[in-house]
Amino acid sequence: MPALDLAVGLAFIFLLLSLLASTIQEFVAAALGLRARMLEQGLRNMLGGDEDVLAAFYEHPLIDGLYKGQIREKDLGKGGLKRTGGPSYVSPRSFAAFILDAVAPTEGTLNAFKTASGETRDLPAPVRNRLQPLLDAAGGDLDAYRKSLEAWYDDSMARVSGWYKRKTQAILLVIGTVLVLALNANTLAIADRLWTDQSIRAAVVRQADQAASQPSGDDPRARLDSTANDVASVAKLGVPMGWSGDAKPDWSGSGWVSAVGGWLLTVLAISLGAPFWFDTLGRISRLRSSGKPETPLPATGSGKPNERVVTETPPATVSVQVAKEPG
Repeated sequence: MPALDLAVGLAFIFLLLSLLASTIQEFVAAALGLRARMLEQGLRNMLGGDEDVLAAFYEHPLIDGLYKGQIREKDLGKGGLKRTGGPSYVSPRSFAAFILDAVAPTEGTLNAFKTASGETRDLPAPVRNRLQPLLDAAGGDLDAYRKSLEAWYDDSMARVSGWYKRKTQAILLVIGTVLVLALNANTLAIADRLWTDQSIRAAVVRQADQAASQPSGDDPRARLDSTANDVASVAKLGVPMGWSGDAKPDWSGSGWVSAVGGWLLTVLAISLGAPFWFDTLGRISRLRSSGKPETPLPATGSGKPNERVVTETPPATVSVQVAKEPG
């Protein structure tokens, strides 16, 4: 099944490259504090862009315990708070507790909020305009108001998750492009080698089967080392990757078109993500190893199902008609 073996080999190589790119993306996102920044941006939108109320939120005892660093005055300058080490997740219950504790509803109105030092300030109009409809809809029921705050927070964080996915997808695309150029991972050249060289194709399929039985784990550093070793092993098998030997692109004639086209295909494959290629590799592997199941045998006279009994086959009777000669 050369075609299925080729599909398994390509899916396995794309999975390795996707894992490598996504693991690097995780390190970049952690270094930039991307989750914390996206959370802060979402909270700022919810609280009307008011920096005082946002600072009061991060200073709240329920939230301050999640924050790694200290809140400093210089963090409150133009552009908002810069908490790359801040919490990357805040539960809806904690957000609702902050509103109920720090923002004081008095007789059905929202007119003030309390800072961490206990100081009371006027509630800014943008925040009041966002919270007052929820308070009015609750009709004085505290539990109903809490639930509406939690639902509002969940809806807002769903949008924040979308922002984060788009941002990480852009980072993954950049990392994938750099990775493809660094490794010279040309899909067209790789597919051609796997198709024409049966020994390399079989070796890559065997490595794919071995890698499938060895989970990479949750530790990003261990996953990065393991995936990098797997990519190096694939290259040692004879898969054309790298900038030396026969893997080096041929720039003469239309060779550069093949190189650029192959790189673009690999970048596109990496952008689909490791989960996509993991599922694809599993489906192709099941299709490759599947066969028509044997039909169960009926029970024999001994009463044991699926028991094979060898019986003598009577010789076939052949009827031969001989034409009579005339005369």
